[in-house]
Amino acid sequence: MATKVGIGISTKLDSFIAGKEAARSALYQIGRQAPDIIIVFISPIFDQGETLKGIRSIISEGPLVGCSAAGSITNRGSFRNAVTVCAINSDSIRFSYGIGNNVSRNPRSAGREAARQSSKLKDIAREVYIMFSDGLSGNGTDILRGAQEVLGTGFSIIGGSATDDLRFQKTYQYLNNIYTDSLVGLLVSGNIDISTGKAHGWQPIGRPHKITRAKSNIIKEIDRRRAVELYEEYLGKTSDELKIEGIAKLGSNYPLGMRVKGKERYLIRAPLQIKDSGSLMLSAEIPEREDINLMIGDRNLALEATKAACRDALTSIRKSRIKFAIVFSDIARLQLLRKDPQSEAEIIKDMLGPDVPFFGCYTCGEYAPVDGQSYFHDQAISITVISE
Repeated sequence: MATKVGIGISTKLDSFIAGKEAARSALYQIGRQAPDIIIVFISPIFDQGETLKGIRSIISEGPLVGCSAAGSITNRGSFRNAVTVCAINSDSIRFSYGIGNNVSRNPRSAGREAARQSSKLKDIAREVYIMFSDGLSGNGTDILRGAQEVLGTGFSIIGGSATDDLRFQKTYQYLNNIYTDSLVGLLVSGNIDISTGKAHGWQPIGRPHKITRAKSNIIKEIDRRRAVELYEEYLGKTSDELKIEGIAKLGSNYPLGMRVKGKERYLIRAPLQIKDSGSLMLSAEIPEREDINLMIGDRNLALEATKAACRDALTSIRKSRIKFAIVFSDIARLQLLRKDPQSEAEIIKDMLGPDVPFFGCYTCGEYAPVDGQSYFHDQAISITVISE
């Protein structure tokens, strides 16, 4: 059995040339063999169509999936404003894929449709499902529920939401073409072992608060007051000031935390927008009557979370058997590490081993399992190792 992984990166400014350069490097590393899957992350600064043309000018065959991303994270380091191409050729791993459209209209249906299309391989063991979803459309939790209706609540689902690097205008998803307001799914099957570690590093501050009115991913009231008043109280700013500064950017430092039922862990939820009514729009839901805390993090906590995720991923797999790893890290973590963005990649490389290729991207929300069940997370890091 042999699995070859090639990871190509380009920071050239010309979109076509960047796609071509990254693809050429990835293809060279797998011995110029036809890849079984091509996974692509493209910064929103590039012309998406021209970049894909550049990639296809080098790798003309093989299914291509992925999404726009704030940056990529690989065993060669972290890169912003880059094109990253991962090409995988394997005789032991099979890939199947699907797409769900109109996520903003019906996220659950889109999640279900992508998973249904991806489940076409019936005679081989399914191991992990990867989702690349639109980070600006719909409710991440509902997208996940749709996928779980097909795959089961105990099936390992990982992935992340596409970003446009905090512009909050439009993100892109790829399945041999360019889509938006969509979800692309990739089912990984075969005679392999997988293990995922996840952590976030954010800590609660202040007392718990109660969600008293909410609908889907819109929080209307906290403690029977307009939801935005929680941020006004803690940050000492008016609603107008929070809008001007950008609640999404402020929320990357001060997200909301919801305790996982029966666990000493928090799911993180990041505010994306303040509505005129004073409601908060999140990337995923927090149900009514849940207790929440404002959370806080820093660089050291973020890096400790990276180590914790690596340790969890390695608990059941020998390092010598790992073929590659997939990483999804939140853009909020990249913001915390902006003075030294390479530190996270260096920790992963040190803990997995210098010869283990890994690739992934900075996202606007992550899918990852906690104690056997997958959840939608904000501002977390997940590391999935795959071995033969």
